[in-house]
Amino acid sequence: MSSRFLTIRLEGELFGLPAELVEEVLPDLQVKVLPGLPVHVVGVLNHRGNWIPLLDAGPPLGLPQGDRVNAVVLKRGRIRYALGIDGVAGIRDAGDTSDADIITPLDPDTLFAAQLPAGEEQDAMADPQTRAAPVAAVVFKLGAHELGIEISQVHEVLNWRAPAPVPRAPSFIEGVIDLRGEVVPVVDMRKRLGLAAPDPGPDTRIVVVGFGDERIGLVVDHVSEVSRIPDTAISKAPKYFRGLTAELIQGLARFGDRLVVLIHIDRILNSDERIALSDSELAEEVEGGAEDETPGEQPPATPRRRRTRGHGA
Repeated sequence: MSSRFLTIRLEGELFGLPAELVEEVLPDLQVKVLPGLPVHVVGVLNHRGNWIPLLDAGPPLGLPQGDRVNAVVLKRGRIRYALGIDGVAGIRDAGDTSDADIITPLDPDTLFAAQLPAGEEQDAMADPQTRAAPVAAVVFKLGAHELGIEISQVHEVLNWRAPAPVPRAPSFIEGVIDLRGEVVPVVDMRKRLGLAAPDPGPDTRIVVVGFGDERIGLVVDHVSEVSRIPDTAISKAPKYFRGLTAELIQGLARFGDRLVVLIHIDRILNSDERIALSDSELAEEVEGGAEDETPGEQPPATPRRRRTRGHGA
């Protein structure tokens, strides 16, 4: 048991963190929010050249999620993560009863038992051996978020056109388009990541991507650039992430103060969702003839592949 505690404030209450786990206190947080994170994960912040997750202890403790202005950096083996707090009250020795304050001890491993990777000794975000190879990526925006897809997986970028609806399809499927005789499902990336989805605007694009013999279209707010990302700028996603976000994130790329989230396109649809689409008789839902074949913007693409309706995972 720790002999000293860092006393922190959360929603007017005092909690004690084992002092040996605390590396430093960070004021004036510069947080990069990622889409699709669970409620206790605020986002990531750049700590000494590495992206580390920022967690909010409020929800696991039954307290409201807050806009924390400070954080403490905690260590677990070689892993580092930040815990958002309202402030620091001081350092106390265990058993100190010199005042009437009620201080609740916290064990971070217990508090985030479902999120912390058990037995991890390596920080995947700081280990250069785990960095991805250099990639050229098509970068696009969803609101304030910047995401990227390896250019080898991008077939073309189309101006927005309304897809034909598909009955019984998942809610994030906008429908299908006829792309020169091929039926292509269209996924609204905002809905897929749990973001509010406004009406399409003049910059809205459909990014057609391919993996294996399949192609899908991704609705995005704006395609901003094609960038070559050096290997030293790419980190693995933190192992604290769970669920859809953990499945989709291929890596995090640093561009100065910018953070671009690289995504796995082959995980945008899982096996059950692909089966649901194939059961919806996609080809019968496409209305009208072949579409206008003039794309909006078109980065260099790999040779197009055909996808047959009903192809499973």
